[in-house]
Amino acid sequence: MSAVREELSARAEPAAAAPAWREAAVLTRGLYKGYGDGDRRVEALLGVDLEIHPGEIVGVLGPNGAGKTTMVSILEGVIGADSGEARVLGEDVGSRQGIARVKPRLGVTMQNSVLPPLLKIPELMRFKRTMHPRSRDPDELLEALGLDGKRDALYRTLSGGQQQRVVVAMALVGDPDVLFLDEPTSQLDPQARRAVWDLLADQRRRRDAAILVTTHQMEEAERLCDQVLVLDRGRVIARGRPRDLIAAHCPERNLEFATTRLPADLGGRATVAEPRADGLVPVRLQSDHVETSLTDLLARQARGELVVEDLRITSQTLEDVFIKLTGRGIRG
Repeated sequence: MSAVREELSARAEPAAAAPAWREAAVLTRGLYKGYGDGDRRVEALLGVDLEIHPGEIVGVLGPNGAGKTTMVSILEGVIGADSGEARVLGEDVGSRQGIARVKPRLGVTMQNSVLPPLLKIPELMRFKRTMHPRSRDPDELLEALGLDGKRDALYRTLSGGQQQRVVVAMALVGDPDVLFLDEPTSQLDPQARRAVWDLLADQRRRRDAAILVTTHQMEEAERLCDQVLVLDRGRVIARGRPRDLIAAHCPERNLEFATTRLPADLGGRATVAEPRADGLVPVRLQSDHVETSLTDLLARQARGELVVEDLRITSQTLEDVFIKLTGRGIRG
């Protein structure tokens, strides 16, 4: 057992967590998972605690390799944890009996899902319905996802975005109490993404469903999720409501405008984009004193020192929080 694992095992207190098992639809305590041995060992999860209650949508954010897919795979019973506990609807999903009891009540999408290429969408949906004790109307799901015109098409002939929508429809057709969605909208255009959001909100209303979504779409997390959890290098580094995380980590506001040139000494951190077709340069200024910066900018314009257009004040976003917490470096 590695030193990290020993430390996490020593800190685990399963007895103290017992009341939460009864309240949460999804709950993990001290979840640990590593791959490989010796110098090649990769610590994928390092003591992750997660709690999702009925009717709650929780987003899990993190750079590539942060441990998001590993966590979802453990909750779905695809792989086992090395230590810690994971329960879904009160069942221990680390046991074969537990995952067997809970699976009919789950809806799941995984990255790079592989489905039979020579089946048509209705055939795939009928097969998936046989795995659940109840179901939603597949025709309604296909229509909501813009797939009603593709009923006679073989799965392999669909575009990547259409295939992803089929996978989402299959996750919902069993009318699940819990949904685990790993990057469910990564290949979708804005219209299809909103359709998926609407269906998830509808499933929450229908079944009081608990929903976990891993995503790189910051707008998706900010608009869809009640709570978000930021995972980095296997550890939870932040959690809370999107607006609370923004207020805690990025309270500054932005002054956005387009100008003939970047003024000096505006008292903030400026990001400059490529010049527009009209020659003006878009500027985004992060400032702790945005009113002072705004007054200075308008005064310079009044003196004829520069031209300012499209002036507005905006708040920071969840993407700003994510970059601040995880860094700007690109992960492999």
